[in-house]
Amino acid sequence: MVSGNFFKISEITLGLENPFPKLSFTFLLFVFIPIFSALLIFLAGTGRKTGWLPYITGALSLSLTTLYILFTDFGLGKNLFEAMSPGIWLQLIAAIVLILFVSPGVSLLKKIAWLVVGPVFVFASFSFTKNKLMGETHKNTTDIKADYTIAANELIKEFITHDTGSNTKYSEKMLVVTGHASAVDIAADSVSTVRFADSTGSYIIFSLEKEELEKVKNIKAGDPVSLKGVCSGSIFSEILGTTSISFKRATLNKK
Repeated sequence: MVSGNFFKISEITLGLENPFPKLSFTFLLFVFIPIFSALLIFLAGTGRKTGWLPYITGALSLSLTTLYILFTDFGLGKNLFEAMSPGIWLQLIAAIVLILFVSPGVSLLKKIAWLVVGPVFVFASFSFTKNKLMGETHKNTTDIKADYTIAANELIKEFITHDTGSNTKYSEKMLVVTGHASAVDIAADSVSTVRFADSTGSYIIFSLEKEELEKVKNIKAGDPVSLKGVCSGSIFSEILGTTSISFKRATLNKK
């Protein structure tokens, strides 16, 4: 999350984007979780007072856990327990224990306040963000003139060949992309995605508005399709050796 890759992956796999990329620097605060944790171990080991450090560390950790859950499957309406891996449970329990038991002299009311302040702030911010994105309807995309019109295979090739230059050229630009759909997926909350893939395994993925659902239902893998949306840039997978290019606020293009 600190590096910024979390939201790129979230946008590509789930269609949940970071609507305020200019504020991404605020996630650097989460770097202090391991730093403060190490400092707490040192202070405890030397018998020194920890002060407010356990509460700040715990609140940051709970904030990070809440943010992660909201921007994964749980943010799309799935069951909370399905969205939480063992690692998240471990972090959650550790943060709660840190706040409740490290400083026994602090009142329970203050400890409860520290437990909820981070998650409440993150959830409120997420709700505001979600409402903001819901206001960006497909009509905005439909009415905006495309900056570029390009075939899917050509766009994938361009990103593979010149990744940095292509991201600079296309990010946050409106594109019309045409080709044959390689996959069509519809989530439980009616959010749909359409992919274009090439022989290398690299692909383009469009996250479409809910209003497009009835039209998307008629598209099958292999069908020719023209899509219009805002390019969010690409991610290169070191493990798979493939490039994925994501688009947001997408609609089926009117030919």
